[in-house]
Amino acid sequence: MKQIQWFPGHMAKARRQIEEKLKVIDIVYEIVDARIPLSSSNPMLNEIIKNKPKLILLNKDDLADPKITNQWIEYYQNKGFIAISINSLTDNLEKTIYQKTKEILSESILKDELKGLTSRPFNAMVLGIPNVGKSQFINNIAKKNKAKTGNLPGITKMQSFLNAGDNLRVYDNPGVLWPKFEDEVTGMKLALLGSIKDSILPIDDVALYGIEYLKTNYPTSLEKRYNIDLKTLVTNIEILDEIGKRRGCLISGGEIDYERVFNLFLNDLRNGLLGRMSFERLDSNV
Repeated sequence: MKQIQWFPGHMAKARRQIEEKLKVIDIVYEIVDARIPLSSSNPMLNEIIKNKPKLILLNKDDLADPKITNQWIEYYQNKGFIAISINSLTDNLEKTIYQKTKEILSESILKDELKGLTSRPFNAMVLGIPNVGKSQFINNIAKKNKAKTGNLPGITKMQSFLNAGDNLRVYDNPGVLWPKFEDEVTGMKLALLGSIKDSILPIDDVALYGIEYLKTNYPTSLEKRYNIDLKTLVTNIEILDEIGKRRGCLISGGEIDYERVFNLFLNDLRNGLLGRMSFERLDSNV
Protein backbone atom coordinates (compact mmCIF):
# COMPACT_ATOMS: atom_id res chain seq x y z
CA MET A 1 0.00 0.00 0.00
CA LYS A 2 1.24 3.47 -0.86
CA GLN A 3 1.09 6.53 1.37
CA ILE A 4 -2.15 8.41 0.70
CA GLN A 5 -2.19 12.16 0.24
CA TRP A 6 -5.36 14.08 -0.59
CA PHE A 7 -5.56 17.73 0.38
CA PRO A 8 -7.45 19.79 -2.26
CA GLY A 9 -7.13 23.55 -2.07
CA HIS A 10 -10.61 24.07 -0.65
CA MET A 11 -9.64 21.96 2.36
CA ALA A 12 -6.68 24.18 3.23
CA LYS A 13 -8.96 27.20 2.93
CA ALA A 14 -11.58 25.48 5.11
CA ARG A 15 -9.05 25.04 7.89
CA ARG A 16 -8.38 28.78 7.95
CA GLN A 17 -12.12 29.51 7.93
CA ILE A 18 -12.73 27.09 10.79
CA GLU A 19 -10.10 28.80 12.91
CA GLU A 20 -11.65 32.21 12.20
CA LYS A 21 -15.23 31.13 12.96
CA LEU A 22 -14.42 29.30 16.20
CA LYS A 23 -14.39 32.61 18.08
CA VAL A 24 -18.19 32.82 17.82
CA ILE A 25 -18.89 29.08 18.14
CA ASP A 26 -20.34 27.62 21.34
CA ILE A 27 -20.10 23.94 20.45
CA VAL A 28 -18.68 21.68 17.78
CA TYR A 29 -20.61 18.75 16.36
CA GLU A 30 -18.03 16.27 15.13
CA ILE A 31 -19.56 13.72 12.78
CA VAL A 32 -17.75 10.43 12.31
CA ASP A 33 -18.66 7.25 10.49
CA ALA A 34 -20.01 4.80 13.07
CA ARG A 35 -18.26 1.97 11.22
CA ILE A 36 -14.81 3.56 11.61
CA PRO A 37 -15.04 6.18 14.37
CA LEU A 38 -11.30 6.53 14.90
CA SER A 39 -10.22 6.54 11.28
CA SER A 40 -12.95 9.00 10.33
CA SER A 41 -11.98 11.47 13.07
CA ASN A 42 -9.52 14.06 11.81
CA PRO A 43 -6.73 14.69 14.38
CA MET A 44 -5.94 18.00 12.66
CA LEU A 45 -9.42 19.27 13.54
CA ASN A 46 -8.94 18.29 17.16
CA GLU A 47 -5.80 20.43 17.21
CA ILE A 48 -7.77 23.37 15.82
CA ILE A 49 -10.82 23.23 18.10
CA LYS A 50 -8.72 22.54 21.21
CA ASN A 51 -10.98 22.73 24.31
CA LYS A 52 -14.15 23.84 22.53
CA PRO A 53 -17.16 21.83 23.82
CA LYS A 54 -17.89 18.94 21.48
CA LEU A 55 -20.68 16.48 20.75
CA ILE A 56 -19.52 13.37 18.89
CA LEU A 57 -22.08 11.96 16.46
CA LEU A 58 -21.54 8.42 15.18
CA ASN A 59 -23.47 8.67 11.93
CA LYS A 60 -24.69 5.90 9.62
CA ASP A 61 -25.40 3.72 12.65
CA ASP A 62 -27.85 1.73 10.52
CA LEU A 63 -24.83 0.36 8.62
CA ALA A 64 -22.66 -0.36 11.67
CA ASP A 65 -22.57 -3.33 14.03
CA PRO A 66 -24.80 -2.10 16.91
CA LYS A 67 -22.89 -3.98 19.61
CA ILE A 68 -19.60 -2.40 18.56
CA THR A 69 -21.19 1.03 18.19
CA ASN A 70 -22.37 0.87 21.79
CA GLN A 71 -18.85 -0.01 22.87
CA TRP A 72 -17.49 3.06 21.09
CA ILE A 73 -20.07 5.31 22.75
CA GLU A 74 -18.99 3.99 26.14
CA TYR A 75 -15.35 4.50 25.13
CA TYR A 76 -15.96 8.18 24.37
CA GLN A 77 -17.96 8.66 27.55
CA ASN A 78 -15.09 7.23 29.58
CA LYS A 79 -12.89 9.89 27.98
CA GLY A 80 -15.25 12.64 29.09
CA PHE A 81 -17.16 13.21 25.84
CA ILE A 82 -20.85 12.90 25.12
CA ALA A 83 -21.37 10.70 22.08
CA ILE A 84 -24.51 9.37 20.44
CA SER A 85 -25.20 7.22 17.41
CA ILE A 86 -27.47 8.59 14.69
CA ASN A 87 -28.84 7.99 11.24
CA SER A 88 -28.97 11.43 9.66
CA LEU A 89 -31.22 10.17 6.86
CA THR A 90 -34.11 8.81 8.92
CA ASP A 91 -33.84 9.95 12.55
CA ASN A 92 -35.75 12.99 13.80
CA LEU A 93 -32.74 14.72 15.31
CA GLU A 94 -33.70 18.33 16.00
CA LYS A 95 -34.86 17.91 19.61
CA THR A 96 -32.23 15.30 20.49
CA ILE A 97 -29.36 17.45 19.28
CA TYR A 98 -30.68 20.54 21.02
CA GLN A 99 -31.10 18.70 24.33
CA LYS A 100 -27.59 17.23 24.12
CA THR A 101 -26.25 20.70 23.31
CA LYS A 102 -27.92 22.15 26.41
CA GLU A 103 -26.49 19.30 28.48
CA ILE A 104 -22.95 19.93 27.26
CA LEU A 105 -23.25 23.71 27.64
CA SER A 106 -25.06 23.59 31.00
CA GLU A 107 -22.26 25.35 32.91
CA SER A 108 -22.06 28.14 30.36
CA ILE A 109 -25.83 28.53 30.40
CA LEU A 110 -25.82 28.77 34.20
CA LYS A 111 -23.11 31.44 34.15
CA ASP A 112 -25.15 33.50 31.70
CA GLU A 113 -28.27 33.16 33.88
CA LEU A 114 -26.34 34.28 36.99
CA LYS A 115 -25.24 37.36 35.06
CA GLY A 116 -28.83 38.07 34.15
CA LEU A 117 -28.22 37.43 30.47
CA THR A 118 -31.22 36.37 28.45
CA SER A 119 -31.08 33.14 26.50
CA ARG A 120 -29.66 33.35 23.00
CA PRO A 121 -29.34 30.87 20.16
CA PHE A 122 -26.37 28.53 20.39
CA ASN A 123 -23.83 28.72 17.58
CA ALA A 124 -22.70 25.26 16.50
CA MET A 125 -20.16 24.18 13.92
CA VAL A 126 -20.45 20.88 12.07
CA LEU A 127 -17.10 19.27 11.34
CA GLY A 128 -16.02 16.00 9.82
CA ILE A 129 -14.12 14.39 7.01
CA PRO A 130 -15.74 13.99 3.57
CA ASN A 131 -18.70 11.67 3.09
CA VAL A 132 -19.63 11.10 6.73
CA GLY A 133 -23.04 12.74 6.25
CA LYS A 134 -22.53 16.32 7.45
CA SER A 135 -24.90 17.94 4.96
CA GLN A 136 -27.55 15.28 5.54
CA PHE A 137 -27.27 15.97 9.27
CA ILE A 138 -27.73 19.71 8.79
CA ASN A 139 -30.69 19.19 6.48
CA ASN A 140 -32.19 16.92 9.13
CA ILE A 141 -31.98 19.32 12.08
CA ALA A 142 -32.81 22.40 9.98
CA LYS A 143 -35.78 20.67 8.31
CA LYS A 144 -34.54 22.03 5.02
CA ASN A 145 -32.56 20.94 2.00
CA LYS A 146 -30.29 23.94 1.68
CA ALA A 147 -27.09 22.06 2.32
CA LYS A 148 -26.01 20.18 -0.79
CA THR A 149 -25.75 16.40 -0.35
CA GLY A 150 -24.31 13.53 -2.31
CA ASN A 151 -22.76 10.13 -1.80
CA LEU A 152 -19.37 11.28 -3.04
CA PRO A 153 -16.49 12.70 -0.99
CA GLY A 154 -15.92 16.42 -1.38
CA ILE A 155 -19.45 17.62 -2.25
CA THR A 156 -19.48 20.66 0.08
CA LYS A 157 -16.98 23.28 -1.13
CA MET A 158 -18.09 26.47 0.66
CA GLN A 159 -19.19 27.32 4.17
CA SER A 160 -22.89 27.91 4.79
CA PHE A 161 -25.00 29.00 7.76
CA LEU A 162 -28.48 27.73 8.66
CA ASN A 163 -30.98 28.20 11.47
CA ALA A 164 -31.93 24.90 13.12
CA GLY A 165 -35.01 25.96 15.02
CA ASP A 166 -35.24 29.14 17.10
CA ASN A 167 -32.42 28.29 19.48
CA LEU A 168 -29.67 26.87 17.32
CA ARG A 169 -27.61 28.19 14.43
CA VAL A 170 -25.35 25.82 12.55
CA TYR A 171 -22.27 26.45 10.44
CA ASP A 172 -21.43 23.88 7.80
CA ASN A 173 -17.89 23.35 6.52
CA PRO A 174 -16.32 21.35 3.72
CA GLY A 175 -15.08 17.94 4.81
CA VAL A 176 -11.46 18.25 5.80
CA LEU A 177 -8.95 15.42 5.61
CA TRP A 178 -5.45 15.72 6.99
CA PRO A 179 -2.69 16.18 4.39
CA LYS A 180 -1.47 12.58 4.50
CA PHE A 181 -2.11 9.35 6.37
CA GLU A 182 0.92 8.09 8.25
CA ASP A 183 -1.02 4.94 9.02
CA GLU A 184 -1.72 3.04 5.80
CA VAL A 185 -4.50 1.03 7.43
CA THR A 186 -6.39 4.24 8.24
CA GLY A 187 -6.23 5.23 4.59
CA MET A 188 -7.41 1.80 3.52
CA LYS A 189 -10.44 1.93 5.84
CA LEU A 190 -11.38 5.36 4.52
CA ALA A 191 -11.06 4.13 0.94
CA LEU A 192 -13.08 1.02 1.72
CA LEU A 193 -16.07 3.11 2.88
CA GLY A 194 -15.75 5.79 0.20
CA SER A 195 -14.45 8.69 2.30
CA ILE A 196 -11.68 9.29 -0.21
CA LYS A 197 -12.06 9.16 -3.96
CA ASP A 198 -11.76 5.75 -5.55
CA SER A 199 -9.02 7.09 -7.82
CA ILE A 200 -6.70 7.71 -4.86
CA LEU A 201 -5.98 4.02 -4.14
CA PRO A 202 -5.89 0.98 -6.43
CA ILE A 203 -9.40 -0.46 -6.30
CA ASP A 204 -8.05 -4.02 -6.23
CA ASP A 205 -6.10 -3.31 -3.04
CA VAL A 206 -9.19 -1.81 -1.41
CA ALA A 207 -11.45 -4.70 -2.42
CA LEU A 208 -8.95 -7.32 -1.27
CA TYR A 209 -8.58 -5.53 2.07
CA GLY A 210 -12.36 -5.64 2.47
CA ILE A 211 -12.57 -9.32 1.57
CA GLU A 212 -9.88 -10.17 4.11
CA TYR A 213 -11.64 -8.21 6.85
CA LEU A 214 -15.01 -9.80 6.19
CA LYS A 215 -13.51 -13.27 5.90
CA THR A 216 -12.02 -12.80 9.38
CA ASN A 217 -14.80 -10.88 11.13
CA TYR A 218 -18.06 -11.45 9.20
CA PRO A 219 -17.63 -14.68 7.23
CA THR A 220 -21.31 -15.64 7.40
CA SER A 221 -22.35 -12.32 5.90
CA LEU A 222 -19.97 -12.86 3.01
CA GLU A 223 -21.25 -16.38 2.40
CA LYS A 224 -24.92 -15.44 2.55
CA ARG A 225 -24.66 -12.42 0.29
CA TYR A 226 -22.88 -14.26 -2.52
CA ASN A 227 -23.99 -17.83 -1.84
CA ILE A 228 -20.42 -19.07 -1.48
CA ASP A 229 -18.69 -21.52 0.85
CA LEU A 230 -15.51 -20.04 2.31
CA LYS A 231 -14.26 -23.47 3.40
CA THR A 232 -13.72 -24.34 -0.26
CA LEU A 233 -11.94 -21.08 -1.14
CA VAL A 234 -8.33 -20.67 -0.03
CA THR A 235 -7.27 -17.20 -1.19
CA ASN A 236 -9.01 -13.83 -1.39
CA ILE A 237 -8.63 -13.88 -5.16
CA GLU A 238 -10.51 -17.20 -5.24
CA ILE A 239 -13.30 -15.57 -3.24
CA LEU A 240 -13.50 -12.73 -5.75
CA ASP A 241 -13.45 -15.25 -8.62
CA GLU A 242 -16.38 -17.09 -7.12
CA ILE A 243 -18.32 -13.85 -6.57
CA GLY A 244 -17.62 -12.91 -10.17
CA LYS A 245 -18.88 -16.24 -11.48
CA ARG A 246 -22.05 -16.18 -9.39
CA ARG A 247 -22.84 -12.56 -10.29
CA GLY A 248 -22.02 -12.89 -14.00
CA CYS A 249 -19.07 -10.51 -13.91
CA LEU A 250 -17.43 -12.14 -16.91
CA ILE A 251 -15.77 -11.09 -20.14
CA SER A 252 -15.37 -13.02 -23.40
CA GLY A 253 -13.95 -16.48 -22.87
CA GLY A 254 -15.48 -16.76 -19.42
CA GLU A 255 -12.70 -14.77 -17.73
CA ILE A 256 -13.49 -12.80 -14.60
CA ASP A 257 -14.11 -9.08 -15.11
CA TYR A 258 -12.29 -8.02 -11.96
CA GLU A 259 -13.11 -4.33 -12.21
CA ARG A 260 -16.82 -5.18 -12.19
CA VAL A 261 -16.34 -7.56 -9.25
CA PHE A 262 -14.38 -4.95 -7.28
CA ASN A 263 -17.04 -2.30 -7.86
CA LEU A 264 -19.90 -4.70 -7.11
CA PHE A 265 -18.36 -5.79 -3.83
CA LEU A 266 -17.48 -2.26 -2.69
CA ASN A 267 -20.93 -0.97 -3.58
CA ASP A 268 -22.56 -3.79 -1.61
CA LEU A 269 -20.31 -3.17 1.40
CA ARG A 270 -20.69 0.61 1.44
CA ASN A 271 -24.47 0.46 1.19
CA GLY A 272 -25.03 -2.18 3.87
CA LEU A 273 -26.09 -4.96 1.51
CA LEU A 274 -23.73 -7.36 3.32
CA GLY A 275 -25.37 -6.50 6.64
CA ARG A 276 -24.47 -4.20 9.52
CA MET A 277 -20.77 -4.32 10.23
CA SER A 278 -18.02 -2.24 11.81
CA PHE A 279 -14.42 -2.00 10.66
CA GLU A 280 -12.84 -0.80 13.89
CA ARG A 281 -13.04 -2.66 17.14
CA LEU A 282 -11.95 -1.54 20.59
CA ASP A 283 -9.92 -4.68 21.23
CA SER A 284 -7.78 -4.00 18.15
CA ASN A 285 -7.63 -0.18 18.17
CA VAL A 286 -7.32 1.05 21.75
